[in-house]
Amino acid sequence: MSENQNIPWKRLSVEAAAIVGSILLAFAIDAGWQEYVEDQRERQVLNALLDDFETTKANIKDWRNFHLAVQQSNTKLLKAVTSSEITLTDDEIGRLLSKLSWWDGESHFSTGALNSLVYGGELSLIEDDALRQLLADWPSQIQYVESQQRQDYDFFLNVWTPFLRENSYLPLQSTIATRRPGRPEDPTFVIDLQLEGTWSYAEMVASKEFHNILAQKSWIQFDILVAFDKADVLIDQTIQRIESRL
Repeated sequence: MSENQNIPWKRLSVEAAAIVGSILLAFAIDAGWQEYVEDQRERQVLNALLDDFETTKANIKDWRNFHLAVQQSNTKLLKAVTSSEITLTDDEIGRLLSKLSWWDGESHFSTGALNSLVYGGELSLIEDDALRQLLADWPSQIQYVESQQRQDYDFFLNVWTPFLRENSYLPLQSTIATRRPGRPEDPTFVIDLQLEGTWSYAEMVASKEFHNILAQKSWIQFDILVAFDKADVLIDQTIQRIESRL
């Protein structure tokens, strides 16, 4: 009994409590540090996403202007060739054909940060539920927009070019300097040819096939513009969510 009385229970209890307390404090510090690291990582990712979406918004605006300009030229030509009397000269028709020979087939989305987040399995970094859902939905939204854009290139490759090759004179078209629609400051690219004789578009523009092709071209521009408008709304929503989180 005397041996038990000699054991310093009080001191041992204090020491044990101190050890437990230091362990708990270490866990708390570690948890706090992990939370800090995750918060910093989220901010880093959000800033990268914000840069990407602002770049994408500028790209969409630029290419929306392109498609509006193409649609304007297309409508002008379609109205002229379907009227009872064509008032456009061959030179004017040639310039319009050159403007309509531009196409849009590249991606306008800056997706480096988004791809890393979604496909890298880091979406859990985003604490805002609504923002996380928006970001998770973006790959399918991008796929939808790009599927509409592909119509433009497919049309150029499979419809427009074969028709012009069969019914017009491509060397002449190659000499017509036309800047990218919607971008008057862009350089022009032409082939320097010295052609003899003249060419008339009268028979080509009077054909029903040509009228149908222009109508199809108009549908495609409309589809792309609608897709761009939808994307622009989602971009604004996403940017607003990101900025509110930062």
